Parts: sequence; structure tokens; C-alpha cells
Amino acid sequence: MTDESEVPEIDTWEEMIAWLVTSFTDQPVGLIIDLGPSDYVSYVGDEDFEDEDVERVVCAQVHVLADGVLMVRRSRTVLERLRLDDHAIEGLELDRWFFDDHFDDCTDGYVFTRDIELAADACAAWFRDMPGAPSLEQIGCDYEYPVSLPPSRSSSVN
Repeated sequence: MTDESEVPEIDTWEEMIAWLVTSFTDQPVGLIIDLGPSDYVSYVGDEDFEDEDVERVVCAQVHVLADGVLMVRRSRTVLERLRLDDHAIEGLELDRWFFDDHFDDCTDGYVFTRDIELAADACAAWFRDMPGAPSLEQIGCDYEYPVSLPPSRSSSVN
């Protein structure tokens, strides 16, 4: 991902897709990219927050898995940051939209794919075509890189 000072001016959905393709390419396993309204503030940690207060927020999330696979999730509620126990892709069906309830917060499906352009297009199309979604100018991006454990230190005991 680029830092905010390197984000190009994006005036069309095609430019958004091109920027997302660049942003999704060659990223480390475990990276999570969230897209949604740039002015949204979540109150999930607020003690006065209750489940019935869940606001509808059109958003998308990309999670980088192993072997160049991206998981794209689309929702009309805030997506939690997943804490996957494994990033391996064995047994995952690629390039098929799933609409089951595997992820409670994923209201409008998810897909596993190696096709970076498909992933970028799925995100852009979600905002472009969903009523109530933020406009191109209102979409914000947040991302979180995985944290590596410290390398082991071999010590010899005499």
C-alpha cells in the first residue's frame, strides 16, 4: 500500500480500479485492506453501543492469503478485522461468489481469487452500483500489515 501522500487523484471508477490493482499487488500474507466511507466513525467499542444500533455502512475488505490469493468481502455493515488461524488456501474454491453465513458480518458475499483485477473490480463495482454507498470522492481506505513475531535466538548452554 502507499501512504496517503502517494495516493493519486482518482476521478473515475477506472482510475479507482487501477489504483486498487496496484495496491493489491505483491502484498504480504495477512495484510487487511478496508474500504468504506472516509468519514465513518465506529462506535463498536463504546459502552453505550448496542447490536440494534448497527448502522448500515457499505464497505469492502480484502485479506491477503497465501499463494497470491485475495479474499474479497463485501458488506452493508461494518466488517470486523478477521483473525484467521491460517492463511493457507488448500481446499478453498477460487473465483466463485459465496453468500453463505460463514462470516457473520459479511452481508453480501465473499470470493477467493488470484485475479487481482477481479478483486479490484469487485470492490469498485460494489461502491459504484450499491444504493447508499459512498461516492467515489467519499471512499476511504485503511489497511493493517501483519505483525511478525521476533526471530528466535539460538543460545548455547555450556
